[in-house]
This record gives sequence, structure tokens and C-alpha cells, in this order.
Amino acid sequence: SGLDVGARAGTSVYAPVDGRVVGLTPYIIDGRPYGERIDIQAARAPSVVVSLTHVTVLESLSVGSTVVAAQTHLGTVTDLSGVEQQSLARFTNDAGNHVAIEVRPAATSALS
Repeated sequence: SGLDVGARAGTSVYAPVDGRVVGLTPYIIDGRPYGERIDIQAARAPSVVVSLTHVTVLESLSVGSTVVAAQTHLGTVTDLSGVEQQSLARFTNDAGNHVAIEVRPAATSALS
């Protein structure tokens, strides 16, 4: 499941859960990077990964970083208004920039 949280480009983004960063991946549109996707394995529910997209990540954040909900600064909202028409814009008075938050099962590996 997912949720779009509207915010102006440049707005600070903080960790939504306590956990550990398990992935930092460029967010690609038309072959060009526009911010990153941050994957956080939740500390209280390790079988879940919380992903945030449309974020320009701080250089100090890396895979393995521990994050604390509402305290760890992850980056800022990326301005995507010039590259895509954002559906959130029809409900706001601005370009519709936002952070997309998705919750999904963590990857597992089978041992034989």
C-alpha cells in the first residue's frame, strides 16, 4: 500500500519509522535521475520495508544508516513539476510535489 504526502519542493523529509536503511536507488524518469528511493527496514517489523521516493537524499545518508522516526533528516522533497504532471496537483494550489511512501514485504532468501 502507499501514500502520497504533499509538500513543496525543498521541504525537509524525516524518517517515518525507526529502522535501518537497506537501499538507496536513483529515481529515474526518461533515463535521468530525479532524487532517490530510500528503503528502510522497520526495526519493530523487520519483515517490512518502508520506501520513500521523490526525495533528494542527504550525502551523509548511506545503506546501513540507522534512522529514528521523526528525528533523522533524510533529505528534501524533489521538484518533479518540470518532468511529470503530478496527480496531486489537482488537489493543491501548487505543482503537486510530494513524497511517495510505500510499505511492502522485505525480501527474504531461502537457505537450503
